[in-house]
Amino acid sequence: MSRERLFGLADRVVADLAQTEGVVIRGFADDKVRGHLRTEVFRVLEEEGRLEETVDQEVRKTLASYSRPAPEGSAEWDVLYRKTREEVFKRRLRL
Repeated sequence: MSRERLFGLADRVVADLAQTEGVVIRGFADDKVRGHLRTEVFRVLEEEGRLEETVDQEVRKTLASYSRPAPEGSAEWDVLYRKTREEVFKRRLRL
């Protein structure tokens, strides 16, 4: 995902968060506070994007290592991809 999209998404998350009932952001009227919050949301989104990329690479590597790899895009490959991705996430995030 491009940086521009991440910035746009971070802005949207901050705006939605500020309008969420029960959420209080101290000093939200201050541009500096909003900027800091947006930066933190951006950082988290960026880390999530990197995690997704590394998980995808690991899953593809695992599927390619099978003795009879399923053709990418086939129904079998999709099932194996989802199953392996879930296992990698569980292992990495210790779920």
